[in-house]
Amino acid sequence: MAESQSPSRGDASPKLGKPKNRSKPSFKVGYQSRNAPASSRQATLPQSSFQGKLNFVGRAIIAVEGPSKSGSENFAGPCPPAVTRRGRRSGPSDPRTFVINTPNNMTSGGKIKNPTRSRGLPKPNETAEDQEFESATRKRPRLGQVFRPSRPLKNSDQINSDVWQIILGYCKPKQLLEAKTMSREFYHLLSQRAGIWKESRLNHYGPDMPECPSSLTEQQYAYLLAGRGCQNPTCPRDQTFRVSWVFQVRLCSECFRQKTIRADDLPPHRRYMIDADESQDSPADDSRVWRTTLSDLLPQAKSDGRRYGGPRAVNDGANNWYRGNLRQYVFLKSAYARLESEYLELRSSNPSNAMVIDWLEQTHQKNMKFMTEVADFEHWYTNLPQSNEDFYHARVDYFEQRAAQLSPPMERPVLWNMAAFRRVLKVQVRPTERSWQLLKEKILPYRTQAERVHEYHVLMRITSPPGLTYGDLSMYDPQSLPSAPMLERFKRLKQRRSCRKRLLPSFVPEQEFILALARDELDRCMESGVADEDLLLLTLKNVFDTYAQLEDRPTGLNFDGTQGPYCLSLDDARMIVEEVMETKIDHLSQRGSIVFSSLRCRGCRRRDFTKTWSFTDAFEHILKAHASLVGEGMEFWQFAVPYTRDRPEWFPGRLEPKTEDAFPWYTVPWPRCLPLVPVHQEPWKLDDWHPAVTQIYVKLEKTPAISAFEGRQPRPNSLQDADFVANIRFAAQTLKGVWLDELCQMKIALKYAMALHTAGSMTEPPLETFKKGLAEIQIVNPAIDLQFRCGVCIQEGKVHHNARQVKYRIPIGDLLTHWEEKHQNHGFKWIEAMHLPSDSKVLVLINKADEKIREEKEEAREREAKIGDSIRKRPRLKNSVVMQARMAKDAFDELFPLVSGSSLPAEMEM
Repeated sequence: MAESQSPSRGDASPKLGKPKNRSKPSFKVGYQSRNAPASSRQATLPQSSFQGKLNFVGRAIIAVEGPSKSGSENFAGPCPPAVTRRGRRSGPSDPRTFVINTPNNMTSGGKIKNPTRSRGLPKPNETAEDQEFESATRKRPRLGQVFRPSRPLKNSDQINSDVWQIILGYCKPKQLLEAKTMSREFYHLLSQRAGIWKESRLNHYGPDMPECPSSLTEQQYAYLLAGRGCQNPTCPRDQTFRVSWVFQVRLCSECFRQKTIRADDLPPHRRYMIDADESQDSPADDSRVWRTTLSDLLPQAKSDGRRYGGPRAVNDGANNWYRGNLRQYVFLKSAYARLESEYLELRSSNPSNAMVIDWLEQTHQKNMKFMTEVADFEHWYTNLPQSNEDFYHARVDYFEQRAAQLSPPMERPVLWNMAAFRRVLKVQVRPTERSWQLLKEKILPYRTQAERVHEYHVLMRITSPPGLTYGDLSMYDPQSLPSAPMLERFKRLKQRRSCRKRLLPSFVPEQEFILALARDELDRCMESGVADEDLLLLTLKNVFDTYAQLEDRPTGLNFDGTQGPYCLSLDDARMIVEEVMETKIDHLSQRGSIVFSSLRCRGCRRRDFTKTWSFTDAFEHILKAHASLVGEGMEFWQFAVPYTRDRPEWFPGRLEPKTEDAFPWYTVPWPRCLPLVPVHQEPWKLDDWHPAVTQIYVKLEKTPAISAFEGRQPRPNSLQDADFVANIRFAAQTLKGVWLDELCQMKIALKYAMALHTAGSMTEPPLETFKKGLAEIQIVNPAIDLQFRCGVCIQEGKVHHNARQVKYRIPIGDLLTHWEEKHQNHGFKWIEAMHLPSDSKVLVLINKADEKIREEKEEAREREAKIGDSIRKRPRLKNSVVMQARMAKDAFDELFPLVSGSSLPAEMEM
């Protein structure tokens, strides 16, 4: 019987591919004994006394017993036998060990480790207890590298760029923007290959999305779609996300206002009406595009004066703009300057009417085509499916189902009155039992308040006047609700107290007592010089505190329907404003607009929300916007008291105020802390509002009597002192990039140029000289938009507060025209036409600007220090802009250095 042999590679079945090289290696070999004489070269196979098969598994070499035959070829077959990797070979034969020498340990004379010990075999004279102890304490060796998502393999430099292009194409555009900031290799790869950005946006937004505009690169297109931060290089705002697609740029509200302009705000000499030259004979004179304004040839967007509101509508049938109020449309200042230059260059060549109409029609057609594409893109962009939409509905259904399982069940409207519930709906993950348990801990303590708010909405919907539909409310019985008696109470109190609004007013005893107390407190505040911004709230606070300390109070009908010592209600506060303060200060005057219409809501904590209210409008706003939510730190639900909105018993006359109420004034107690602050305070910096908390009223800081220019003189430059235009341009350029109010910058630049001009010629520059330098001021410093209110009208205080030149900042051209018509012949200088901050106010504004810069820089340093501790934190996008921001005091010192021997004012010492 023939001995069995392991199949060699030559015996294996043939495979397609490159043929194997069967030539036997040639070695110079000798005998098995080291001292035996060597022979000449001969062809041989390497042999060993060990005739077992070798199986290679990972990094370990496993010996497997096989048939032994001297001189036979023994190799591992293509299918290795199933053996235990760490199993010890049984049999009487001695363990066989492979000793591998490397050139390194042979050269350095390194000692070879004991192979027996390294394989875990027993040492000579080693007991069983020693072996057990050693196996228990020996650390198990790692057989290979462990791959985890938290420990990615660092081999990006070994992957070909073509492979990276495929990988990055599957990433979201937002991830590509972040990857570009990770390393130099990614930056160059993503900057050079536009195909990555295109593949990414098509995979993320779908193949039906609009193509990249010809004026943008793929990277710019992706940055507009997925990026964040204002694209003005000098702006520090890094959370802006709204894109002005008409202008293909992302701007914050402040930069949008600076870089856009209305057609009516252009100076008169820059307004062009394109018409045919009547001195020429041209058949193109009857074209419909004649008498087009130059601004109508530019892309235009709707705006409320501060922010982007979408593209201007285009009439596709007429291929022209839809007509509307021109003051609501804006265009880029830079785009108008380029088009103006192109138009003036065309006119300077004395063209024929045919050339002008050809240029006009081409520009018009190009603009209309672009606006049509923008409108289609805006429609696609606004209808993008939200990535968290599925999660949102899943979380709503899950939490509503779990709330219905509570004991007693929580109604769906009650759950929706919880602020915590509305916040968790924004989380973009599937709901879990743990998330419900966390939510339940936050909503159960406020269940009573939420149910009260729900009763308020039910009663207000049932008792609303006819014509208002709120769905099926037949399931509710108004008389069964706990808050139902408040409706009758409100009617009774209103009937008793609203007689003061008649043409011949009358007051009940408790009202007369409160009015007398309020008159004394108002006189005391006005005599002490309280600022107009603080006059209303401080007077009300003093009335409340004084009345709370009285022991002998009048008897009257209280807000809770009881008869006894009178307790103040919010109707008393409204009565003081209307019957006491408005009789002394005309609410239609300019001062009245500051006293009565400069209140901020404590519930509006967004930093970009700057709207101010009157006292009555503020509480009506709070009831609509904030009283429907309950939760931690939210106490506005206390104003959700049902009231009647029946038609009045009489119709007010022309001089009578309206008698319809949009707030439960009579049944809500006057809280110790009103939910309002003056305009100079910032609600987002204050603690959460609570009606029972006693807070110290922070008054407006008085403007220092010292001037910012005291002890200073303008620094001479290389320009002539009499060159007013060049000097004001130099000052405006020096102030460029400073975080200073634009009116304050104009004040400093104008003061600098006026001081040099007056020192050289002893006279003030004429108005025409100032007009020549207006365009250059805006070129060197775009932050100065050259729009002002009339300083003369504001100083006199006789003009209605809603007058255009008093309420709004109007273009400098219109303002100077107003000055020439109204004030020039009454002894007012042209520089007084611009309402600019006073010399002492400039000092306050400089200190505030520098304080803000220091806070921003300190916040940026703290964030940079935290980045090293957490891999989730990313550097701030505009961090370099903040750190490189120039202090306003440094720019001011550069223009107005201190005179030798003068000391720096205490207000400007840092």
